[in-house]
Parts: sequence; structure tokens; C-alpha cells
Amino acid sequence: RAYENELRIEDSRISRRHAEIVKIWGGKYVFRDKESKCGSFINGLRVQEHMLNTGDEIVLGGLNATKLTFGYTQQRTQNIPIVEAQATDSHAPVNIDPELRGATVITDQQTRFLNTALMQKPEYVTSTTLQRLASLYEITHKLLPAQSVNELAETWLSELFKALPIDQGAILLHHPGTNQLEVALAYSREKKEINRNIVSNTIVEHTFKEKVAILTHDATSDERFATNVSVILENIRSVLAAPISSKLRVWGVIYLDSRTKAALFNSEDLEFLMATAREAGLVIENLKLIEELRATQEQLIKTERLATIGKLTSAISHEIRNRLALLTGIEFIEMKYSDDPEVKQFTNMVLEGQRRALALVEEIRAFARNRTEQYEKTRKPIVPAVKKTLSIIRLDTGVSKRTINFTYDVEPELVFNEEKLEQVIINLIRNAVEATQEYTGEININLSVVEKDVVIKVSDNGEGISPEIMTAIWEPFFTTKGEEGTGIGLEICRRIIEAHNGHISCNSQLGVGTCFIINLPLENV
Repeated sequence: RAYENELRIEDSRISRRHAEIVKIWGGKYVFRDKESKCGSFINGLRVQEHMLNTGDEIVLGGLNATKLTFGYTQQRTQNIPIVEAQATDSHAPVNIDPELRGATVITDQQTRFLNTALMQKPEYVTSTTLQRLASLYEITHKLLPAQSVNELAETWLSELFKALPIDQGAILLHHPGTNQLEVALAYSREKKEINRNIVSNTIVEHTFKEKVAILTHDATSDERFATNVSVILENIRSVLAAPISSKLRVWGVIYLDSRTKAALFNSEDLEFLMATAREAGLVIENLKLIEELRATQEQLIKTERLATIGKLTSAISHEIRNRLALLTGIEFIEMKYSDDPEVKQFTNMVLEGQRRALALVEEIRAFARNRTEQYEKTRKPIVPAVKKTLSIIRLDTGVSKRTINFTYDVEPELVFNEEKLEQVIINLIRNAVEATQEYTGEININLSVVEKDVVIKVSDNGEGISPEIMTAIWEPFFTTKGEEGTGIGLEICRRIIEAHNGHISCNSQLGVGTCFIINLPLENV
């Protein structure tokens, strides 16, 4: 009896929105009762839904009420114009893909749960509508605390299985890098994984691009699925799809279907799904904004730390140089005792330590300026350089309480900066010392050639690194040493190796130990 109905019948026994006839693919029509008070009868039998045939007698509002006879005239496909649906209370037309003719397509303005003007009309508010509003509130309440998109997807899909008679569902999210919709989550009512290719590209892409929700009533009779083997095997019937959107953008698509029977879903189900998709889109928008805020905050902290380190290094470098200048007097001691090999050995080590200290200050200053230094490199054998480094580091008190082994099966020549490579190896050995126990700790350095690379491995039998910490060890300022650590050692090592066109990586296992792997190209230019 409602005025906006296409067929309006003035009969008190007929409800305002009594029933609907929906055209599905294959030239078929489905009759569906809309929870009317007095019921609907076809050919003398009360029905909730029925696949119509020409000549069927439809009685609305009781056996002795208004009678209708169903029939239709088949039109030629070429005479059917391309449809343009006009959104309620909006002047923006909605372009309908010709392949989607016969499906129900709505915008957010045609959704009573998003367009409050529709809720003010009594004919749009039924007992089912009120139940849907309660479900929408409950789902929104459960989505808001989500800490990640994955957590949101799990919660949302689980709640939709409770609210709608669906058999399986999938959440697809847009990937900016590939500009493709990728399945983030997909499973059945029984929580079993489903074939991810079951999703109709036509429906999903149209939903995403046009920002509309789509309902198809019988996918098995749908020409768009004629070549989709998954639909045939899985017996997909009714399909619902809605855009996951917010004010910023469309984030993806929610796709639901049923294998039980055709015309299972109605337009109110579609409106409800679109409303939940909007809520999910707003939560995703908040999560993305929080991620961007955290990234910006971390970058600001990093920049501030770099500035602080730069000022501090500049302030102390002058003082360090003055102190180290005093060590130049060691050269006179070397000259005075030139015939004493022990004095010569120790004076060389002192001068070497002076040089390394000055180089380290410059390296930290370069790091603070966030600048990659270009090092002077020469071609020379690398094994003697490693042996020299080990002879220096063995004098360290902590290192002397561990077993140090150096093995190699080749003695290649390499283009490299000896001082910088020495700095990397010393840093990695010191890290290994801190990870191992005194007297039982073992640190192994192995050098080999693999294909076109010189590979240096520094491994230990320490406690290992947990997977959680492993993901952060290359981040500047990350440290597990508390106040004793700066968090810049590995970052400096990485920059030095990359300046040699090389690569540094790490493997670790808790309770077994850690291995840092340095790859340096033999033909380094």
C-alpha cells in the first residue's frame, strides 16, 4: 500500500511493503514475501519465496483477498537501454555496468542506515530494521577497539556470520603498490578456508570503482559466472558486495555469498552490509592515520636524536683530539727503543688505537648528519687485514675471555677500505662478546668465496636473538643494552658495507647463537 511501490494496491489486508518480484539472470523472476501480516499465497499455497512461472496465481493478504496472475513479455537484449540509477536525495547518477543489469545496486544515500532522512519515513522502519540497527550498533562497538586491520577483519567477518544467512565471506583490501584488490581474509561459516578465486571480479571491481553496494539473486544462472568453474563447483547462489569506504577513500570490498538457495538476501540486507562496511572503513581510516602519526613521531624523534648526537659529537671531538694528540709522543718512545720488538709492537698498537678513535668520531659525525661517506678503497688481500683486526681486538679484556677462531679456505684480493672493514668486524665481535659467557663463549670468523662475493661470517654460541627483537636490530637507536648502548653500532656497520656495494644480514636462533653475514663483491668498483 506504500506510495513509492511500483505496484500499489488499496487493500487493508495488504501490508505497506507486502512483497516484491525480482528479476534474476536467465530471464527468471522470484517472488518474495516481505514479512507481511496476512501472508502471500501462490497457486493456493502460502509461500515466503517462489520461482515464478507464467500463469501463476498470486493472492496477497489472505486466500480471499486480492488476486494477481503473473506473466511477462521477453524483450530483446539490444533494445534494453543502459541503466542509470538515481541516488535518493542526490543528483549524482550511478553508472551501472551493463553486465550487472538485473542486480540490485544502491549507493550510500539509498541506505536507510546511513541516510537518516529515510529513517523518518514510517514505511522504511520495520521490526527487522530495528533489529538491524541493534546489530549495527553492536558490530560498531566491537570494531572500534581493533588495533590492526587484521584484527578488524576477523571481528567483522565473524559478526556478519551471526547477522546474515551467509555461507562464506571475503574481505578484499586495495594495495596501493600494485593498485589491485587483494584478499585479506576469506573463510566459510565453519571457519574453513575457501577458494579465494570464488570472488566475482565484475562485482568486486564495480563495487570498488563506483562506490556502490551490489546484490545478485542467483549466481548459478548469472551470465557473468558462466565461465567461473568455482561458482559451478561451489554452487554459489546469492551474492552481496559493499565498498569499505570512509571520507578519505575506498579501502576495499566486503564480499558475501550463499550456497543454499537463490534470492536469499533482500535489499535491507544489502543496506545493512553497506552500513557495516562504512563503519569498518572509518576504523581502517583511523588505524591508518595512527600509523602515519606514529611514523611521523618516530621520524621526528630520530631527527632530534641525530641533531643531539651531531651537537654532542662536535662538542667532544675537539676535546678528544686534544687528548689523543698527547699520544703522538709515543713515536719518540718508539724511536728511542727501536731495537726492542716488544716496545715497537705496543707503540704500534697505541698509534693504531689513536687512529681508530679519530676515525670513529668522524663516523659518528657523518651518521649524525645522515650522510653516507665515500671511502677511499684499494685492491689488496683481505685475509691479512682480518688477521690484523683480530690481533688488535684480542687485547680487549672481554675478548680475551672468549675463544676466537678464524678460518678461511681462500685468500682473495678485494677492493675495500681496510680501516672501515676493521671497524665493522670489531663491532660485530664486541656484540658477540656481550652475547656470550666468559670462558665458555666461542666466536668464529669464517671467510669464503661464494660465486662472485667474498663472504665473512661472524658467529657465536650466545643466547641468540628473539624474532621480535630481530625485526628491530637494524633500526637506528634500537638497543637491548640499556644505558650502555647507543643503538647506532649496527647502523654504522650497515652503512659501511653498503658503501662497499655489499650487504650485511643476520641469522639467529634462541639458545643456539647468532651469525652476522657480510657479502662483499669481488669486482668492487
